[in-house]
Amino acid sequence: MLRQIRSSVLLLAFLALPAAFDPVWSQAGVPADDDVFPEPIGRSGATEADRRNGLRGQFDPDSSDSTSVRRRDRALSTDRFLRGTTVPSNEGSRSVANPLQRQVLDDPVVSLTPDATGEDAALPPRVVEEPEPEEDPFAPLGIRLGSFLLFPVLGAERVYDDNVFLSATNPRGDWAYELSPNLEIQSDWSRHSLVGSLSALRSFHDTFKSEDDKDFAAEVTGRLDIRSTSNIVGNASYTQVPEDRSSSDFPLDAADRALTRTRAGSLEGNHTFNRVTLTLRGELESEDFDDATANDGSTINNDDRDFTERRVTGRVTYELQPGVAAFVEASANERDFAEATDDNGLRNGSSGYDMQAGLSFLLTGKLTGEASVGYAEQTPEETSQVDVSGVIFNAGLAWQATGLTTFRLDASSEIDETTDAGSAGSIIRSIGISVEHRPRRNVLLGASVEYENEKFAGTNNEEREWLFGVNGEYNFSRSVALTAAYEHAKNTSNVPGNGYTANEVRFGVRVRR
Repeated sequence: MLRQIRSSVLLLAFLALPAAFDPVWSQAGVPADDDVFPEPIGRSGATEADRRNGLRGQFDPDSSDSTSVRRRDRALSTDRFLRGTTVPSNEGSRSVANPLQRQVLDDPVVSLTPDATGEDAALPPRVVEEPEPEEDPFAPLGIRLGSFLLFPVLGAERVYDDNVFLSATNPRGDWAYELSPNLEIQSDWSRHSLVGSLSALRSFHDTFKSEDDKDFAAEVTGRLDIRSTSNIVGNASYTQVPEDRSSSDFPLDAADRALTRTRAGSLEGNHTFNRVTLTLRGELESEDFDDATANDGSTINNDDRDFTERRVTGRVTYELQPGVAAFVEASANERDFAEATDDNGLRNGSSGYDMQAGLSFLLTGKLTGEASVGYAEQTPEETSQVDVSGVIFNAGLAWQATGLTTFRLDASSEIDETTDAGSAGSIIRSIGISVEHRPRRNVLLGASVEYENEKFAGTNNEEREWLFGVNGEYNFSRSVALTAAYEHAKNTSNVPGNGYTANEVRFGVRVRR
């Protein structure tokens, strides 16, 4: 018996040796395995459009599309066409140096075992591993193409809008069919990454053909992992959408919606040493507005709205503790217009800057994302106009309250150019809260509320908009689901004739692999 006990003790000691010598992150912040490339906090699932103006929140949880039905001209991200869908992440190729992901995903929970008296006994802490989250049985699997995964999606919906022209005095409704194909390809590499997507949205209205959507977007993002602590990220995108009637610059007498084309590119470098991550990013973006047709048949010239923006952004992130980091970010920009003066004879162009500070979170199963607050200022070339400036705030936070319920907080700030007389631009601030709940594994229910405020510099003009929405999804399988949504929009303005109320109902089917 004694020999058996001795043998059992020796066996347990032998089995414990590998755990005792498992590689862990060093205090210097360098992974013990150079093949591990964690992704930087605040970048997961974010597209280039999320960071386009340097003012928006840099984290966007990718489980659903938070883009509202309105303001489509400002929502230029390719994933806005995936309304109600989940884009799978490429876990196998995630990399980039950031100290925040060190041991966060598999960090054990440490607890003490109480003795018979209820006091903590003087015993070594008991290590309890957190169970891994269950795989979503309705997540798309994709199509394997060598070392790439292809994810095709096709949505078809029937939509009714009771105020398609967003009129304050004469609302008119119309039904429409919408088709939204999407194709995304992702690399499945242990190092480096390449992601590309093609998206479109085509709508066919029963009565008002001028309101048909003809959207298209293409985007490619590549990441080169130089070392476990350094990488380079490049992005290029093209988007074509009709200007939305909710835009403050939409011509009041326009009979149709002119196409807006956006071309953008960026190059970003990241490097981590110890607890500090440095990021430097350069961006180039151009916007081109087609001419519109007025109600009397004449042409509305939009050439004076075409511009190119150049932006440089620097960011310093410091890891406070595993899963929590603080950062400061500053950027400078310059906007050059195709025409030196606008239709009113005023000089075009502006330059500006913004500064932000905030916190990033990567607490698996709890809180992920980031939030920041700062200040932004844009100075116009026209000396007779005042600067556009103010406090900015940005956030993209997801809190998983339970395994079935997730809350989200999204906030953004943007300084936008405007054609309004007497104003060089406006500052747009928005904040939204949404919740998603799964009463059953194949059923998804959601609700959201969003508030947006736009103030124009140099004038007293101000617009406010509230959006309330609910949505549902019923999955028959990984490939087929029924979708439904309702949204109520209420816009108020101190400019007569600019406010409106609209309701939109949509239901359809989504097919994907």
